[in-house]
Amino acid sequence: MRAFRGSAIAVVFLCIAIGIVMWMRPSLMSASVVEGDNIFSFEKHALVRVEVLRPDGTDVELAEIDGVWKIVATGHTAGRSMVNRVKHQIHDLTARAVVVEAAENPEHFGLGDNAVVVRLTLRDGRIIAFKVGDPNPSSVSYYIQPDGSDHIFTVQKAAVDYYSLTLDEFRERRFATFDSKDVVGFSATLRLPAANFILAMDRLAPRQWQMSSPLVMAADDDHARRLLGRLSALKAVRFQPRNEESLAAFGLDSPRVDMTVRFASRQPLRIRVGADAPHNNKFDALAYVLMDDGDTVFVARSGMLSEFEPAPATMRNRRVVRMDAEDVVAIDVSLLATEAGDVEGLGAVRYAAEQWVWADGVPVSGSTPKRVARRFAELEVDEFVEDSAKNLAQYGLDKPMATVTLRDRDDGRHVVRVGAEGPSILGPDGHEQTRFYVSIEGRSAVYLAHRGLVEVVRDLVREAGRKAQRDADKAARRERIGFTTEASEGSPQ
Repeated sequence: MRAFRGSAIAVVFLCIAIGIVMWMRPSLMSASVVEGDNIFSFEKHALVRVEVLRPDGTDVELAEIDGVWKIVATGHTAGRSMVNRVKHQIHDLTARAVVVEAAENPEHFGLGDNAVVVRLTLRDGRIIAFKVGDPNPSSVSYYIQPDGSDHIFTVQKAAVDYYSLTLDEFRERRFATFDSKDVVGFSATLRLPAANFILAMDRLAPRQWQMSSPLVMAADDDHARRLLGRLSALKAVRFQPRNEESLAAFGLDSPRVDMTVRFASRQPLRIRVGADAPHNNKFDALAYVLMDDGDTVFVARSGMLSEFEPAPATMRNRRVVRMDAEDVVAIDVSLLATEAGDVEGLGAVRYAAEQWVWADGVPVSGSTPKRVARRFAELEVDEFVEDSAKNLAQYGLDKPMATVTLRDRDDGRHVVRVGAEGPSILGPDGHEQTRFYVSIEGRSAVYLAHRGLVEVVRDLVREAGRKAQRDADKAARRERIGFTTEASEGSPQ
């Protein structure tokens, strides 16, 4: 009983002591975890200005101007990723904990004169402001204090740690962004070890390019799109101020590439690539790049230079029919037997009511018409043999083994002729691949193409033959049935 009485007295004194502490320093006992409690709340699209005031005077101000986010002091485009980061992290910022409800010594948390002050202006004129202090002892959270509040919270590190970054970190690193579909042409003066000429191309249609320099020829769409894609994806690793001295120092007074890209809906864009820039990664070469006549020299990866180095002849368009498979609405083929037992004959199909049909309107089973359309309309040749062939007989094109006529919805007509077998090549698997000479009606060029062209024509002719045989069998059966009926009707009763 005596021990129990002593414990009870101790509990009473403990409660009295706690009461005195709470009365004298209530903030020490009021800290509580409120994970998930909302500190700020606004719609992301409502943010129009971000001000970051730092004690060392390296302030940052971003503002949405005419729909584009800019760094106010310099006029440079603000980084989209950084603006989106502010919107995403702050628009519904939640507390990890309330550290102090009545701050008497904010300097202890880095929230005194050395704090970073952040002011966010919303579209309706409201201003959200707060101070960012030090990281907590575990360095996984930061202390913040909303403007006008005595409360000090901890929030996740990612929500505020970027406010101490340099001004360059707030800049947009993609500096040559454009829509490649809007490009109507480009020209580039090249001073490269493997390319010292002017490269010029014009877009004739969505997938058709014409090279005018250094050769005049149809150019490869894939190469043109890849070149433009790598340019538009250029991303600054570092920023350098532009002046007359830096142009010479960075090799931009006589650039390795001096390119102008022309657009349908905006002013031309000039991009110059100068000398190599210092880098620490041997696998990541850098170069100095200047866009238009801007005030900044960008240091960017120089891998895009490889797109200018192939010989112009290799940029030739290998898609020689210049048609898309989905545009084909009619196919007529003829095939001659090249050896005993080989299939030969005719085949004709049409595209109607969302399906391929034979001449009598019966649907074609299988995918053979689709394969023929894809093979011939989007034909990519292996090799260019002659641009102006005088003697087609030597290629078997005076009496072609196969002739394929493709028609589009406007009754446009494309005729592909397949001649004799040409020299074979070794495929990627090490096996020999047969090729055939090919020509396009109306052109004097001769090409070499994969034997797959002949195989799909044989498939269509073979299926047309089977269809004709089935029709003949049906007609014969009907004739027999009709003969039998007539004979029975004419027999004596």
